[in-house]
Amino acid sequence: MPSIAQRFHVARRDARPLPDFPGTLPDTLADAYAIQEEAIGLWPDAVAGWKVASIHPDLRERFLAARLAGPVFSRGVYRVAPGAVAQVPVIRGGFIAVETEIGLVVGADIAPRPAPWTLAELLPYLASAHVAMEIAGSPLPTINDIGPMAVISDFGNNTAIAIGAEIPGWRTDGFEGLKTQMRIDGKLIGEGAAVGANGGPLDACLFLANHLATRGRGLGKGDVISAGATTGVHPLEIGQVAEAVCVGVPPLTVLLGARTAA
Repeated sequence: MPSIAQRFHVARRDARPLPDFPGTLPDTLADAYAIQEEAIGLWPDAVAGWKVASIHPDLRERFLAARLAGPVFSRGVYRVAPGAVAQVPVIRGGFIAVETEIGLVVGADIAPRPAPWTLAELLPYLASAHVAMEIAGSPLPTINDIGPMAVISDFGNNTAIAIGAEIPGWRTDGFEGLKTQMRIDGKLIGEGAAVGANGGPLDACLFLANHLATRGRGLGKGDVISAGATTGVHPLEIGQVAEAVCVGVPPLTVLLGARTAA
């Protein structure tokens, strides 16, 4: 019988929605990340970054974690110049949403190590910060409703990461006070801030480096880190246009298209 990772793999490859979680939901984070690792091995592309997301506060005590992570593959990284529009394909009938995020680009290899990283140690490894958009997506339309075990199992519910204009002054000024927005088809549907109750992009980066080390993984030069939703998770449909905004920086624009079988 195909494994959970194999079933997700085939559904993503065929651009086909799944009616329910393809197997028995894992009991622990370790089990869910084991499924994710198997799925990474099946996918015919190199990991080029990671998304970080918050675990709902009501579930953190149960899972002893406040964040989760999922891989971003090289063909799912879109670098978008100001004024350009990235066309990103998603699975019709699956989960489709967008999030305004802060994207961090790694400037030098970060090798895994047994001792936890500190933020002061990590900062020199980061090259730049950008307005970013996660295009969340899965063949399983109910993935977020099921919860973190399902999300982790399927690449963290990620389809793509778009990276836009660079945010100036972040290294000296930090991200405090940086306001963010999401617009869909020109309409403002969400507002927020780069730093929220769960911390900010640098906290997410620190979590990620230490989390990946427990899996024997590091980060490579040029990898992108999508550091968590700042205005919420916004469902939308194929054909709609989403704009991620960091106030004071040119907006990042994405048009969603329909994905076809690979």
